[in-house]
Amino acid sequence: MRFRHLSSLIAAAAALSACSTDEVSGVATQLAPAASVRYVNAVGDTSALDFRFVDGEVEGSPQFAGMTFRQFTPYQRARAGTRRMRIFTNPQQYGNLISVAQQQHIDTTFNFEAGKRYTIMSFGFSRAGSTPRHRLVITEDVLPTTLAATAVGVRTIHAAAGVGNVDVWVQPSEAAAGVTGAPTASNVAPLAATAYLTLAARPVGSLLYRWDVAPTGTTTPVTMSPSSGLPGQVGTAAQNPLVGFQVGRSIITAIVFAPSVVGSRAPQGGEFANVGMRFLPDRHLDTTEQ
Repeated sequence: MRFRHLSSLIAAAAALSACSTDEVSGVATQLAPAASVRYVNAVGDTSALDFRFVDGEVEGSPQFAGMTFRQFTPYQRARAGTRRMRIFTNPQQYGNLISVAQQQHIDTTFNFEAGKRYTIMSFGFSRAGSTPRHRLVITEDVLPTTLAATAVGVRTIHAAAGVGNVDVWVQPSEAAAGVTGAPTASNVAPLAATAYLTLAARPVGSLLYRWDVAPTGTTTPVTMSPSSGLPGQVGTAAQNPLVGFQVGRSIITAIVFAPSVVGSRAPQGGEFANVGMRFLPDRHLDTTEQ
């Protein structure tokens, strides 16, 4: 009888762990199984985009609006299962015309598995006749599960449409001194992702890492302002750590983007005139997640 009573308590605790309590009514509600998703805009020849789940679900259906070229979101909870998604033109640059808001770029479905992380990326070009054509690329993010307290894990994704294979150098410096030695990753094809590389966490207040990207077989970088940024912040008893290159056990994704197309509604000039980088915080292994 004691064992049966203990089993009942364990089952009840497990059921409660999958529930959320409404702060108004105090009633526990069952949460649907969920994945974690984030969105990246790697389309360099159009205006801002809107990402929406359009399968009638409300809970677990994040919407990402007004995403300009090279912008990305944090991970958000999305109900698991086969989901229908669409990408629309954001109408703000067009006077919020309804006809523009209804313009669809993508209409597709994908099966998201509970407990997994995914990066959803708009990749390619939207203008007629341009290749590769705008499509949605969805990849499962399999993060490292162990890192030393003095190390960070980082991978590089080649999302520069229209740019051929590249070599990548990762160096502990922010000075634009050019590349030295063998590439950190060689002959990386468009849409390929390198394995997670283990790097030493940089000392607080020190220079960070620099990413240099060059066409495969050359040593002249095509990146502009390639410093990784993202220093991060050490956690405290009251606050989770913030992912960064100065915070051990951080996991990071570096994304290589193409230049924006001149004359398009994508951001113009400055860093957008060259191949560029963004650094996405994947997670910190010591983060307490609800």
